[in-house]
Amino acid sequence: MLVFLLAGCHKEPSLSVSPSQLIGTWNSPSALTLPTEKPFTRWTFTSKYVYMLADTLKSCQPIDNSSYYAYWVENDMLVMQYAGITNGLVPIPDIRRRISSITATEIVFDSPRQVLEKCP
Repeated sequence: MLVFLLAGCHKEPSLSVSPSQLIGTWNSPSALTLPTEKPFTRWTFTSKYVYMLADTLKSCQPIDNSSYYAYWVENDMLVMQYAGITNGLVPIPDIRRRISSITATEIVFDSPRQVLEKCP
């Protein structure tokens, strides 16, 4: 019985992510499933901002003219705060994505699961 209690209390170690690991352009199949929607998403990380774009083609061209967010990393959480122009009437909430794993070529997010592959 004690083993079950100890196993239940075991906390999963958090992942250590450096913002420098993110810099570059990444691709992923989109979470959108309707045939009329764009099937790919592309993310470009700079030292301060992340730019995101839905696209019809899988491309490695960096983005610098789309929706952009200031970002930072808190342990294993990528936090993105909209940095573009708004009308100020409706606040845009921060986006928080938990990073479940990261390598030099792949980032895996939880909830919803999404895999980004780094462009060469």
